[in-house]
Amino acid sequence: MLGTSRSAARQPGMPLPHVHAPGLVLQLDPRTLATHGAQAALPAGTELSAQQYYLCIAADAKEGAWVPLFPGPGPGRKGIAAEAKTGYAQWTRHSSFYEPGCIIRVGHKGAQRAADAAYDRSSPKSPNRLQAATIPARAEFPPDAALKPFVG
Repeated sequence: MLGTSRSAARQPGMPLPHVHAPGLVLQLDPRTLATHGAQAALPAGTELSAQQYYLCIAADAKEGAWVPLFPGPGPGRKGIAAEAKTGYAQWTRHSSFYEPGCIIRVGHKGAQRAADAAYDRSSPKSPNRLQAATIPARAEFPPDAALKPFVG
């Protein structure tokens, strides 16, 4: 199976697959996101872990909008269908939920550095992805005007 061995993992500094594409899923380190100027809208009490998955829901040439994914249900969280996931087994075999109140915007270089710090295992041949038809709409999340500097 592609993307399941440690040797197939993306090595730090290796170019990221499809950085600008909505549907890309990466493990990102929140402290590194903060260091690279990320902005966020997160409900009070939201905790993000050092190797949490994030889904890109929108991107332009400079930055992307990333939604943290959670391993379990919670108040207001919505599930992601397992059959909509492709990529590394650790991503595809476990449940994922997103919270419409949570969004982080960061430049592509910051996302790459955060993926390196989180030891993301995506590879150019087998990126972690969510099928386009199942990507949550940007309108489900707080507007850009609600974003504040992210402290990680």
